Amino acid sequence: MLNPHIQGMPRRVRLVDWVLLVVIIIAVYTVLKYDNDLDNNRIDLQSEKPTWNKEDIREMCQFLEHEVTGQEGDQWVKGNEYEKDLRLRGITLVFRHGERSPVSKVDDEVGCLPYRDSDRKAFSAYKDLAESEELLAFLKLDPQLKQFPRVPLDAKCVSGMLTAEGALQHVKLGKFFRHRYEKTKLFSDENQRIVADVVSSKYNRTVQSALAFSSEFLYKQRSLMAPIQIKASNFSYHCVDKYCSCPIHKSIRKIYEEEHLNQFNEMKSEDVAEEEKKLLSFEQFSTSFDPFQMIDVGLGRFVCRRKTLPCRSEECVTLDSFNKMINLTTTRGSRMFDDRIGVSRRLQSMEAYPIITYLANSISKVRKFPHSNYIQIFSGHDVTVGPILRVLGIPFVDPPHYTSRIVFEIYEHTNEGLYIRVLYNGINRTLDVRFCQNDDLKYGMCRASAFEKFAKSGLFELAGVSEFKEMCYV
Repeated sequence: MLNPHIQGMPRRVRLVDWVLLVVIIIAVYTVLKYDNDLDNNRIDLQSEKPTWNKEDIREMCQFLEHEVTGQEGDQWVKGNEYEKDLRLRGITLVFRHGERSPVSKVDDEVGCLPYRDSDRKAFSAYKDLAESEELLAFLKLDPQLKQFPRVPLDAKCVSGMLTAEGALQHVKLGKFFRHRYEKTKLFSDENQRIVADVVSSKYNRTVQSALAFSSEFLYKQRSLMAPIQIKASNFSYHCVDKYCSCPIHKSIRKIYEEEHLNQFNEMKSEDVAEEEKKLLSFEQFSTSFDPFQMIDVGLGRFVCRRKTLPCRSEECVTLDSFNKMINLTTTRGSRMFDDRIGVSRRLQSMEAYPIITYLANSISKVRKFPHSNYIQIFSGHDVTVGPILRVLGIPFVDPPHYTSRIVFEIYEHTNEGLYIRVLYNGINRTLDVRFCQNDDLKYGMCRASAFEKFAKSGLFELAGVSEFKEMCYV
């Protein structure tokens, strides 16, 4: 027998129940379908990511879909017993420009269009910002740099020029740095004045990389500092003063590169010789007689453009062809520097000297002016980053990948003075620094006095000279 309460229930109430039940079923279905679609979208996004190992040449490209990671900033101090005694007072940052077209001839009107639609939109938005009156007023260019466009072309590949993705790499890196440093005492201490300097060599790709990085790292914190003029360096090694000027620098580097090629030919094994012969047999590589040139063409025309490497019949250029080249360029570069005091060590010591000296100057200013924090940014090349790593004694893959970065963080200890923390591509490498040993090491950092001593005399001793001008001869 039916429940008398149900039996007497009005028809319209029962109809409402049915309607509610249908609504609930639809809602559950919608949620489940949305979750399924979301999973599918995640799978689609993941399928866009190249699958590769860190040792692969594709690491050189620094594809935009890969996350920037690193240990920059003072988060490492948190929770330590000395946390309250340490304060970040300055950074000196040196980076390589973003991804570019090869230096050799390029003829492609649309080949450098960003790969993903989201990146095309991001570049359009960045271009609007870079050319806006507000950013123009904050990030000014040295008169020697005004000849260069502030942003690269969005699609056309031009020999040696930054690509749209190369600019976005530095926008992304600048954003990462802002998030790592904005809450540190470097920016957040209202009692401190911030003094920021940006220097670029006189190339499109370095000027545009400096602007892209600074648009995120500095411009978006512009209320904390005065407008900045990006200074021009007359050399790829970022000398902006007479005391580090070497008019014959390019001649010395040419001699070094010839010696480098001779070393390569002496060291190459049979399998590397076979890879070289194969590469030279393809038209795109036929004028590349140095492994660095072969790597440059491979990256700029194929690997970073996500294009298939050239093939004919059963013979193909492979990623491993370039990996073998990189292994050898890394080994020979290290050996040439370490084996003896010759042109390699003298040249790279000379190229490292200005930035090491500017770091020492920054240390001195931090010590002298307790209410000022200092930021130095140098936008350069692989031949800017590499020599600094060489003289410091930090191992690296040669050439350093696009956007490679060295960071010197200056910390002030309440009772013990200044310390330096050295990071390469986000990893603390202070323990690798050749002159940071024993009592100079503490808290995973190196006493600033050790860097000052190295800038004053140690670097010259390493090069077998007594002063800078003795490095500048053929």
